Amino acid sequence: MTDASPAAPAAASVVVAGVHVDAFTEQTIVERVLRMASTEGVDVAVGVNAHVCNIARRDPRFRTLLDQSITYADGQSVVWGANILGGAIPERLATTDIAEPILRAAAAADLPVYFFGAADGIAEQAAARLREKIPGLRLKTQHGYVGADELPAVFDDIATHGTRILFVGMGDPAQRFWVDDHLDRLPPAVLTCGGLFDWLSGSNRRAPEWMIRGGLEWLWRLMIEPRRLAKRYLLGNPSFVAAVAMQKLRGSGA
Repeated sequence: MTDASPAAPAAASVVVAGVHVDAFTEQTIVERVLRMASTEGVDVAVGVNAHVCNIARRDPRFRTLLDQSITYADGQSVVWGANILGGAIPERLATTDIAEPILRAAAAADLPVYFFGAADGIAEQAAARLREKIPGLRLKTQHGYVGADELPAVFDDIATHGTRILFVGMGDPAQRFWVDDHLDRLPPAVLTCGGLFDWLSGSNRRAPEWMIRGGLEWLWRLMIEPRRLAKRYLLGNPSFVAAVAMQKLRGSGA
C-alpha cells in the first residue's frame, strides 16, 4: 500500500468537535485540488459536516484518516461551530457546489477525471450532463456496485483513462476506508463525495436557495429521505451541537 502524501494544512485550520477543518474558500479549494492532481503520491480531500464529526468521535480509524486528509467545511453547522469556537472558516463548501468549479478547472488544465460510486447509471447520467456543460471535460465513470473480483478491472480503467482526479461516492465512513484500502491503485487527487452523483445527475433535487442560504439544506434532505436520514439529523445534529458546546466550555477551539 502506498502511503498518502502528508496533507499540508491550508492557510488556517480549526478543530470542530474533534475534527480539523481547513479554512478554504471555493477558489483556494479548486486550486488545491489542481495542485494535488499535478503531484506524485495520493492526497485525499474530505468534506466535513456534522455527520462526519459524529462518526469520527465513535470510530478511531475514521478519525485518524481524517487527520491525514485535506478537509473542507461541507456543512453549514461546521462553519457555525468554527465561529463559536473562535476559528475562521470563510464559507460552507458543499461538495455539490464545488464539484463543477473543480471540473471546469480540470477541463481547462486537460486533467482526466473519474467518477466511481452510486447505483448503475447514476454516475454516467451525471457525467453526460457535465460533458454538455463543460467543453473538453475528460470524464469516465463506473458505478459502485462491483465485487472484489471486479475491482482490478476498475483500477485498470482508472489508470488507462490517465485519471488525475477521482471522485469516490460511497458515503462515510465506507468511502474513506475504501480509499485507504486501495491507495496504491489510485490517482494523485481523490475526493470522497457521498451522494454527489445523485445530485449532479438530477436524481435528487437541491433545496430552494433560501434554505441553502439559511443553513437548512439538511432539513430539505430529511424531507426527501426521512426514513434513511432521520437518525442522522434528528439525533446526530443535537449530538454535534453538544460536542461543540463541550469543546467551547473546555476552551479547546481553533
